[in-house]
Amino acid sequence: MRDVALMPEKSQFSTPEIRKTRHALVVDDMPVMAKILGRALDEMGISFDHVLNGEEALEAFEAGLYDMVFMDIMMPRMGGVEATKRLRALEKKAGKSPMPIIAVTTKMSGPENTVYMDAGMTDCIKKPVDRVSLEVMVNRHLTGEDADVEVASGYEDVADEMEYVNWDTFREYGELLKGGMIGLIEDYLAAAPNLMDELSDAIAAGDCARVHMFASHFKSASVTFGAEKVAHLAAKIEIRSGKDRLEGLNQLYFDLHIAFEHTKLALTKKLIILKNF
Repeated sequence: MRDVALMPEKSQFSTPEIRKTRHALVVDDMPVMAKILGRALDEMGISFDHVLNGEEALEAFEAGLYDMVFMDIMMPRMGGVEATKRLRALEKKAGKSPMPIIAVTTKMSGPENTVYMDAGMTDCIKKPVDRVSLEVMVNRHLTGEDADVEVASGYEDVADEMEYVNWDTFREYGELLKGGMIGLIEDYLAAAPNLMDELSDAIAAGDCARVHMFASHFKSASVTFGAEKVAHLAAKIEIRSGKDRLEGLNQLYFDLHIAFEHTKLALTKKLIILKNF
C-alpha cells in the first residue's frame, strides 16, 4: 500500500461538534488544490490524508480510518466517479454504513451532479473550496445539521489591508498558474465592481436565485487569489440565498463591500510589485 502523508491537527477549531474527532481523505491529483482544501479542514480541527488518484484512494480506504472523503473528479489512472463506485462496493462487501463522499469539482451542472449521485457520491462542493462552504458541508454530513450561516452585527475592520489576502494561498496558485497571475488579477479587479453591482441589484430585487449565482461567482474568483475575507462573506451570501432567505443579506453585502475595497488595495499593491519584479 502506498503511504499517505498525515497532516496533523494544529488549528483553532471553529466547530465544537467536530473538533479533534474527525479524519478525512482528500483525493486530488493537484497538490496545490489539495493543500488549500487541507488547510481549511485543518482550521476546522479535521486531520486528513492526501492521495493523488482513485487507485490510491482505494488502497487508503482499506485501512478504515476515514469519516469523510473529498473526491476530485478528473484524475489520472482512476477518476473520482469510478473510484466512488468501487469504494461503495467495498463498503457493501464489508457491511459498513456509507460514509460521506463529496465531489470536489468545477463542474456542477444538473447532468453532471446526476452522474456523481448515481455513482454513489453524497454531495458536491465547488472548487476552489472556501472554508465557510466547507464548514456547512461538514456539519451537514457529519453532525446532521444543515446549518445556516450567522450574520455579524457589524463589520470587524482590520488594521492593514494586506491582511485581507492569504499570501500563502496566493503563492500556491501563483506557482500553479506560472506567469498568468498578473493577467488574472487585472481581470478580477476589472470585473469585480460590476459583479458587486449585479449582486447589490439582485439583493434589492429580492431575487435569491440571482443573488446565489453572483455570490458563487464572486466567491470562486476570490478564493483563487487568497482573498479569504471576501470569499467567506460571499460564501455566506451564497449559502443564505440558496435557502431563499433574504434577511441579513444587506448587512452581509455591506461587509463584503468593505472587505473587497481593502482586498482591492492589497492586490493592487501586489500587482505593482509583480509587474516590476
